[in-house]
Order: sequence, then C-alpha cells, then structure tokens
Amino acid sequence: MIIGFAALIGVLYLMKIRSYDMYEKEPLLTLLAVAIFGGITAIAISLFLYDFVEVRHNFLDAVFKIGLIEEASKLLALMFVYLFIRKDFNEIVDGIIYITAISLGFAVIENVFYALKDDQAILTIVMRSLTAVIGHIAFSGYMGAAFIIHVKIHRNYSGLLLALALSALAHGLYDGVLFHERLNFLFIFVFIVLVMGQLWMLKILLGFSAFREELTDASFTETGETVSLHCPHCALSEKPKAVQFWNIRAAICDFCGHLLVHNQNIRHLTTYFRPALNARSFTKQLTRKNRSEFLDSNQKILFDAKSMTLCAKPAELGTWLAGTNIADRERILGLPLVGFILKHLGMRYLMPLRV
Repeated sequence: MIIGFAALIGVLYLMKIRSYDMYEKEPLLTLLAVAIFGGITAIAISLFLYDFVEVRHNFLDAVFKIGLIEEASKLLALMFVYLFIRKDFNEIVDGIIYITAISLGFAVIENVFYALKDDQAILTIVMRSLTAVIGHIAFSGYMGAAFIIHVKIHRNYSGLLLALALSALAHGLYDGVLFHERLNFLFIFVFIVLVMGQLWMLKILLGFSAFREELTDASFTETGETVSLHCPHCALSEKPKAVQFWNIRAAICDFCGHLLVHNQNIRHLTTYFRPALNARSFTKQLTRKNRSEFLDSNQKILFDAKSMTLCAKPAELGTWLAGTNIADRERILGLPLVGFILKHLGMRYLMPLRV
C-alpha cells in the first residue's frame, strides 16, 4: 500500500511535469520508464558513494557531501538513460524534463524508504511529497539543461561542472536550513526561490525551442461558433467567427480579417509564443494603462483598452511575437549575474538560434 500510494503521487507529478512541455510532449510511458529506471540508478549510485563518505547532518555536509553525491548520481543516471532515449531527446527542454523525471523517481523511492521506517507512513509520504519531492525536482534542472546542450549543441564540459555545482548548492541549501535549527525559519523562503528559479529556467529554454509553431494565417481553425467581440480596427464586426489554436481562443473579423484576442486569451497567447515573459504581469500591465495603444513600432499590433482586445493580422502578430521572443531571451541573458550564469551553463551556444 505504501509503495502504491507513493507511486500514485509520483505519476501525478509526472503528468504535471509533462504539461510544461508545450511544444513536443515526451511520451508518457517513456517518461515513466525513465523515472523508474533512472530513479533506481541514481539511488544505487548514491548508496554506493555513501559507503565511502561519512555524512553528518550539518550545513557544510549538506552542501559538500549530500548535495554533491545525490546530484552527481542523478547526472550519471541521466547519462545512462540517454543511451536508450536518444531518439526522444531532441528538444532543448528535454534535458530538464528527463532529469526531472529521474529526480522524481529518486524522490519517490526515497519516500518509500522513509515511510517504511515510520509508524505514520502515509502522513510521511504526503508531507514529503509536498516538500522533498518538489525539492528534488527543483534541484536538478540545471544539469539537464547543460547536458542536452552538451550532447546536442556544443561540447559543454564547463557548463556541466557549473550545473553540478549549482544543483549541489541548491540541494545543500534545502537540507542545510533543515539540519540547522537556527536556520529553519529560512526553509520556506529557500524552497520557494529554488522552485521558482527552476520553473523560470524551463520557461527561458522553451523560448529557444525549435518545435514551437509560428503564428500564421493558417494557424487557427474555426470552431463553428461565433463570439461577441468588437473589432478595434474596423469597428464593423458584430459576431465574428470563433477560432482556436492550442489553448488560445480568438476570433477573426468578418470584414477586415484581423485576429481578435480577448483579455484572458492574451495571456495564453503570450505563454505559448513568449514563454520567458511573465504572461500574467504582461496582461495586467496592458489593462492597467486604461488606454489603447500600438504594441509595435510599425503600429500593426493594437491593444484596445475599452474592449480589452488585442487586434492584428495573424501573420503580422506572428512576426511581432517571434521578434519579441528573441528580445526576451537576449534581455534575460544580458542580466548582470543571472545572465552570466545562464550563459555559462551553455545558453551562450543557443544565442545564434532563431525561431
């Protein structure tokens, strides 16, 4: 029952992880196999290494021993499973997706070990699933990103070493603030920063994906419905035809052919085509100004504050989104410290790539 419950939680997490892989989802069965066999491999390597290292539950050992051993084990496990998943390992975010699956498998197995030693086994699994499982997922993405760049883009040995150091540090900070009673109050802060940092890096890599579809006149398909949307461009449309692409619902003006994207779907549009941008903040900023404005220098992309509708020709909107996505990537990689770290993880080798 304990193993089954822990495995069920692991599968739910795996499905959530897969949902972030927007452009070319990895096969669920492949991810499940990687989580199982990669997790077992990482656990086995860790146990082997621990036989040669004396570990104490203090801050320094958390960083320089526990973090280093367990994260190095996950990286070695990724190198091992890569031999069997080369065909599927073909998108820039796959490094993070697959090492996250390994980390999940590692954490689930670890949860079972802890639960079997505890009188309140189910409670232990639940509590660790809310902290330790998410933590393990948040530690290792740096290595996944550096590894796929290494095997698919450019030899990246320094990036791999930096990624291992960052993952070990993240893991060590997590354990260290738990081991040190005077630092326990920092746990929630450290936990949130690690999780958000990992999610942000995934979004940055999504911005480099070659599998993202370009927005063109043919991208949207008609749903057979009509919607009540005002066209800011011609002011003639009454009930334009509803269209959809991915999770983005929009409409096409019957008179001028402009694409009309209303408030909530602007966020979906931004999430897909400008993943590194905070879509929620972007849409809030648009509505907060309370005035209509062109979002591009060519005055082709219009946001109408009164109807909260984005209006543009689909192809012109696609060109603008592609250009701003490139600008988003370059802006982030140009940041003083964060940009330096991301570049030296290997993202400098991605800069020549274009949508």
